Amino acid sequence: MVSGVHNTPSGGWASWFDLRSRESLLSAFLLFAIVCVLLAAAAYFELASPRLLKIGCVNLIAALALGLFSGSTGVLSLGHVAFFGIGAYVSAWFTLIPAIKGMLLPDMPVFIQQSQWSLWFAVIPAIIAGLLAGVLTGFVMRRLRDTSAVIASFGFLVIFYLLFIGLKIFTNGKQSLYALPIDQLSWPLTMTAIATALLVTFAIRASALGRAAESLRDNEAAARSVGVDADRTFFWVWVASAALMAMAGALFAHSIGIASPSSFYLDKTFALIVMIIVGGYRSLTGCALGAVLITIVEELLKHAEESLGALAGQQVLGGLIEMPRVFGLTALCFSAIILLVLYLRPEGVIGYRELAQAGLIRRLFGRWLEPASKGEEQVIYSVPKESELSAQSLGKNYGYFSAMSDVSFEVGPGEIVGLIGPNGAGKSTFINVMTGNLFASSGAIFLNGENATQWSAHDLARRGMGRTFQNIRLFASLSTLDNVLTSVNVASPKLSRVDAEVLAMNWLRELNLDQHALEAGGSLAYGDQRRLEIARALALEPHFLLLDEPAAGMNDSETHQLQQLLKDIVQRIGCGVILIEHDMPMVMALCDRLVVLNKGEQIASGPVADVRKDPQVIEAYIGESP
Repeated sequence: MVSGVHNTPSGGWASWFDLRSRESLLSAFLLFAIVCVLLAAAAYFELASPRLLKIGCVNLIAALALGLFSGSTGVLSLGHVAFFGIGAYVSAWFTLIPAIKGMLLPDMPVFIQQSQWSLWFAVIPAIIAGLLAGVLTGFVMRRLRDTSAVIASFGFLVIFYLLFIGLKIFTNGKQSLYALPIDQLSWPLTMTAIATALLVTFAIRASALGRAAESLRDNEAAARSVGVDADRTFFWVWVASAALMAMAGALFAHSIGIASPSSFYLDKTFALIVMIIVGGYRSLTGCALGAVLITIVEELLKHAEESLGALAGQQVLGGLIEMPRVFGLTALCFSAIILLVLYLRPEGVIGYRELAQAGLIRRLFGRWLEPASKGEEQVIYSVPKESELSAQSLGKNYGYFSAMSDVSFEVGPGEIVGLIGPNGAGKSTFINVMTGNLFASSGAIFLNGENATQWSAHDLARRGMGRTFQNIRLFASLSTLDNVLTSVNVASPKLSRVDAEVLAMNWLRELNLDQHALEAGGSLAYGDQRRLEIARALALEPHFLLLDEPAAGMNDSETHQLQQLLKDIVQRIGCGVILIEHDMPMVMALCDRLVVLNKGEQIASGPVADVRKDPQVIEAYIGESP
């Protein structure tokens, strides 16, 4: 491992934070300042009532909470308003005066009946309740993805809505809880809550957890291959967003003075979804902007609907038409807004970037927004000489069809073993079984003396196995630096953020990618993407590296550079390499031994010179005698 003292571009206290943390801290600070200016201007010029301004602030917090989960994981949650309602009801238990609680909630415990807390303190049990509800529901959500996760989240919304109605001893059912003390929602409390929401959401996004969640969003198979525990990551982001949503619900109930089941159902869910889609759900800045815009639009539409409703039954257009009763205008316009945004700008108004990543902000803050660096040093880690990876009689069946049978394989440190064969020979099946994406039907895998046959992909990655993919699988929306940092966070979790960033930059330098550190991984040239995938795998500090056609699509010059790079890495680090490649000159030049598959069976194994002369290999793959 590289050692030494790191230097960030600006030095001083900025050296305590990596680039992502500095960007997040600056974005949170700037957003808070903008919100303060907008609120002050709206109050000074009397553009909106204090009640509407506070509702807008609550919407901003709720949008940040929903954006934290949906933006980080890519799963649109339809159930977060349930946590909103939980926060509202729990805070109301403690802020309602005892006399009213005696009428509305006569069967509540005596402790709650007699309590009358300030909203400052009542928010705390509301957050705890949201967190607990997040934990309970998270055990289900952590195993779901894509459409199934969206449907499950909607199921939670329906379940909690019915509970709000049915559990009358806690909620007063459809009669709701009223007379909540709206005067307790003070501006100091509101602004503290906004600051807390901004700091928490941006801190999570800047953390290893946030980076891992975004890697899952971009490509879950690749994220697992670098050791990201998908279920755990999904779970904790869900729980954190649930707690923040409960805080927003507590403030919301005290901004309108009532906690009603209808306030925590479809209408509020739809409004929040519109907010994050309009602003850009992958960006917390976008979620905040969307909350501001939609709060204003929603209020205007309500006034318009009321005005049109007052004209119901009257003759208009010279008495030719009787004005019908207007309803559903808000929902209709919200639907039109979503369709318009998705058609014109699917990524939302802000897109995928945060405020501090804007060109103007980068120019203003200069080198403070550059990655940490400590000079050009080689990245070195040592692979133990006793390391060993072996497969014994591996087989993989799909029903009665055998995709692979009786394949044995072993590779030691500092050794490059080639796996070759025609298309359909079973090479992809073999590498997927070896890396934990598929489980073997028979045989066993041993990694460093341990039986790894049933280890998952992320377990294997954490225990010494890195891989690349035949079809490039990068975290396309993450920066090149963050792609590699995802692996560094797994391989070296105890490193400080800055030291981890320095190490990631050194890995990029090893692969000649440091000049692209801040570019999105998906925007790199093809050859650079191939090298980035290798850099990400090496940053795991693996004992063994499985390369699935790493030279595919490269020109002769790029292939030669890659060949020299792999030789250098194996010589310096000593990791073992399994190379699957159709470029036979590259295979012959690099590999110490070859294993040949055909139709799912192993037909040859041994030194390169011997395998090249094998009649079965010549007939099945090489095509002619050398």
